[in-house]
Amino acid sequence: MSSNGKMVLFFIGATVFNILLMIVLIAIFIVGIGFALGSNPNATVFQILVFVAFIGSIVLTFLIYGKVMKWVTVKWQLEKNIPQLFKGKKK
Repeated sequence: MSSNGKMVLFFIGATVFNILLMIVLIAIFIVGIGFALGSNPNATVFQILVFVAFIGSIVLTFLIYGKVMKWVTVKWQLEKNIPQLFKGKKK
């Protein structure tokens, strides 16, 4: 497979991982909010907490994604297999 094909597969896999990670984190936060507020929550408080959970899931996804991509890059030596991703900026 060419390096362009490998790069496309890498991006597709990374995107799917990122989206699934965010969905899982949002679901975990919403379930946690539901348990924390009980069976009859205040609607305003629930909406505020869901908004905060959404922002928190974005931040956590970004942090986790960065660490996982660094680990994947080192483990499978992606610098050698997909050199286009790791070239420095042209000056």
